[in-house]
Order: sequence, then structure tokens, then C-alpha cells
Amino acid sequence: MPTQSISEGVPKTTAGDIARRLAGLLPAIRGRRQEIEQARRLPQDLVDQLRNTGVFTLGVPRALGGQEASPLELMAAIEAVAAADGSTGWCTMIGVGSNVSAGYVNEHGAREVWADPTLPSAGLAASAGAATRVAGGVRVTGRWAFASGITHSEWLWAGCLVMEDGQPRVTAHGPEIIHVCIPLRDVQIHDTWHVSGLCGTGSNDVSVSDVFVPEHRIFALLDPSGHRPEPLYQLPPLHLFVFQLVAVSLGIARGALDELAELAQTKVPSFYTAVLADKAVAQVELARAEASLGAARAFSYDTADDLWRTVSAGAAVSPRQLARGRIAALHAVEAGAGVTRTANTLAGGSSIYRGSSLQRHARDAEAITHHFTVAPHVWEEAGRVLLGREPSIPVF
Repeated sequence: MPTQSISEGVPKTTAGDIARRLAGLLPAIRGRRQEIEQARRLPQDLVDQLRNTGVFTLGVPRALGGQEASPLELMAAIEAVAAADGSTGWCTMIGVGSNVSAGYVNEHGAREVWADPTLPSAGLAASAGAATRVAGGVRVTGRWAFASGITHSEWLWAGCLVMEDGQPRVTAHGPEIIHVCIPLRDVQIHDTWHVSGLCGTGSNDVSVSDVFVPEHRIFALLDPSGHRPEPLYQLPPLHLFVFQLVAVSLGIARGALDELAELAQTKVPSFYTAVLADKAVAQVELARAEASLGAARAFSYDTADDLWRTVSAGAAVSPRQLARGRIAALHAVEAGAGVTRTANTLAGGSSIYRGSSLQRHARDAEAITHHFTVAPHVWEEAGRVLLGREPSIPVF
């Protein structure tokens, strides 16, 4: 689904400029939330408007025309969009986060896939594909779920097991896993995205059948030895992604509290004469929710900054730092979901209607808690690491 190039129209800019452009776009995003949810995807004109802000360049290396921004700048941009609409925030996160992989692919492949750094891409880390080595590359067959943003991307990268004689090829570190970059013309999209939350993200299943991928478009997501040397690309990819995912949850919760505070000025609960803003229960619960959200946000940004400072100094991050990062992420996602539930409940019966943004915030925030990176077992794994034990999963 090729679109016209917009990169020529985006002047040299900074992360601060992008933040200001995004701020100007947020009212339009809020006004289209119902449309986005009903369409189950972002409208192309809104994607183009996001591209014009430059937001998708934030994770692309400067050497390729991107911003190569810090993790905190990535998080702040995603959080701002998510406060306007959860699905748009999630798609922004996927586009920004998938574009970070421009720093993991060799120079030849990166310049082909990210020739226009303003374009979002879609990425799937799960190794649900099968890759067979042939002269000059691999042939790939597979089907992947949860391809967020696939309806407005031109490239997909996805994980594969390398196969030999019909079985996964095993290395000293376990099965060999590679990630391959495939143009959308070679990808089939399956209309599977009928869900309870983040409905507008277009996160359909995708599949490919016997597609050739040249060697220069193959990379190893989890092997930093092939990544660019700049600090952003030396951060553990899973942790960098989780920090961005958390920003969506934080933004949704921020939007919910702001909209509850606005509603409370005029809403009169049944059988009362005072508006909700004058009810003690609303005052107490809103204050508690603000504390919960503020604490979760501070912990998330603090741990992200801690890892960033470490890699920026050329040092290796410690197991304790990694564990704290995962704890902060899990706590933030759970807190975000709790805050949106509180806001939705306090709004009363009017919030159960589909037209209410508060019920949408609650559904979107709840959907994020189902992502594998913030699953309940991560508490155990992080606790093991903090107690000096090895995690029981291969990627932590």
C-alpha cells in the first residue's frame, strides 16, 4: 500500500519540535476516537498527519535521517498521543518502536527498509515463522498474530526459527532465531482484529508463504553484536520496547483522569443535587488515582533514565537494573489499568455507553495488561534476579 513520500516536506527538526507538533495534532485525534475504534484501524490521513510531525523518526539513527532520540523522549511522545486516544497511542508506539530496528539491521538493509524515516513500520518479535537458508538469503513461511499497525505500514519485520531438515537449527545458545524484513506486497493480512480493547490498532494476523528475503534484510534482534554502536541501539531491545509500551498505559490513564475531572464539574449523580466534583468520594478517589499514576510514571521514567545513563557511558547494564526496569513496567501497566477503572466507575452509568471515552480508556488500558511483556510471571522472574538467581526464561 505505497503512499507518497512525505520526508521531503519534513524539515530538520528536534525531539522538542516533534513534541510541539504532536501537541497541535492531539485535539484532532480526540475528535476521531469513535471513528478510529469503529474502523478498527487508523485512517490513512491521520497516519500522514502523524508522519508530518516527524514522530516516527524518533527511533531511527541519525545516520539514516532520523532523530535517534533518548528513551525518555520516545516515551514522552508516545504518552502524549496515548492521552488523546489509546489506539493511536499504541500505533504510534509500534511505529516508533519498530523503527528503532533500523539500528539493528546492517547499513544496506536499513537504507532500503527505512529509506523514508518518517514512515512507520510494523514489527513482530515472536519467532512464529520458519526460515530456510538458500543462496543469498532465506525463504520464509509463517503466520504471526498481533501485527499492530500493519494496515498503514509498508514494511514488516518478523521473527523466524531457522530450519534445517525440517527441524529448528540448534546453536550453543538454543534454537537459531532471526528477524526478517519483508515488504507489505509479500504479506497477506487476515481480518482477525475483533477485540475488546485497543480496537483501532488494526492488529490483525499476517502470513507469508515461501517469500525470499535477501541476506541484507536479516538481523538478530536479541544479539547486540550486530547492532549499531550508538547508545540507543545498545539498550536491551526488550526493555526499550517495554518502556515505550508503558508510555501508552500512562498516557491512557492521564487522559482518563483529565476527562473525569472535566466531567465532574457538571455531572450530578442520581438522587443528589451536588455535582460529582463536590462529592467526597470523588475527591478522595481522584487524589488517590493521581498519586498512583504519578508514582508509577516516576518509577518508569527513573528506571529508563538509569539504563540510558549507563549505556550512554559505555557501560553494561546490570541484572538488577534490568529487573527494576521490568518491575517498573509491570507496576505502571497495572497502575494505569487501575486508574482508568476508577475513573470509569466514578463517572457512573453514563460511562458504560460506547460513546463514552472513559469506558474506552478502561478497555484500552486493560488490553495492555494482557501483553506478554507485562504478564504476571514477570514479577517472579524479576524477584529471582533481585535475589541473585538466574531468570528461568531465556529472554528477560
